Amino acid sequence: MLKHYPCHVGIDDEEIVGVLSIPREDTQFAWVRLAASCNFKHSVDIMGLLWNRIKHTLQKQEIDCVGALSTSDWSETLLNSWNYKNIGEIVVLRRKHKSMPTNTQSLAKIRQATHNDLSEIISVDNDAFNTMWQHSSHMLKMALQKAKYATVALVNNSCRGYLLATMDTNVPFIARLAVSPEYQQHGIGRALIVNMLEHYRDAKYPVTEVVTQNDNCASISLYQSLDFQLIGQVAHIWTYNFNY
Repeated sequence: MLKHYPCHVGIDDEEIVGVLSIPREDTQFAWVRLAASCNFKHSVDIMGLLWNRIKHTLQKQEIDCVGALSTSDWSETLLNSWNYKNIGEIVVLRRKHKSMPTNTQSLAKIRQATHNDLSEIISVDNDAFNTMWQHSSHMLKMALQKAKYATVALVNNSCRGYLLATMDTNVPFIARLAVSPEYQQHGIGRALIVNMLEHYRDAKYPVTEVVTQNDNCASISLYQSLDFQLIGQVAHIWTYNFNY
């Protein structure tokens, strides 16, 4: 990530005590990425200075809203002090490998994704997600390159959905699943997931995991219908809105 996006670094007594990066993507929404030294109390003020500097830059770039994910008390302390608002949670669902779920009839043909599908994948992603959760074309290109398993769902030879999966410590992880809005509720998302589960069914992986927002009822319902179990919260979602 540091190779692709500029970072602001805070230094105290010639030691790096904090790093803050908010990469500009294709939209008017940006995500903050931050890290602080173990001696957090001494880096709070410096991190605040970094945020104020970047905040002015974002306003000049006409960014409307900034998001952040917190997984620790120190990051939540910072975000609270910067007037970010906690708007929800990221939750994890896990499926133990057992009997395969039944697949419903789908209009789509599932095949392996290639680099040539990237433009259609970007289009599906932009249509399927609101601005906050869209991936930029650059991020989707990197995600497709790094995916251990990638498929597209074709309807009349056009991409109407896609799935990207990675491998995290011997656990298949569904990193991205999207279906064009006009083709949702037609079994395409389910077909993409079942196709991936079938791909890994003979491999010696204990579970498959995915994360989603706690208020994304449609997503949670889909995964639970495929025997995924809701495990719990892994991060809080925060936003800072420049318009109020």
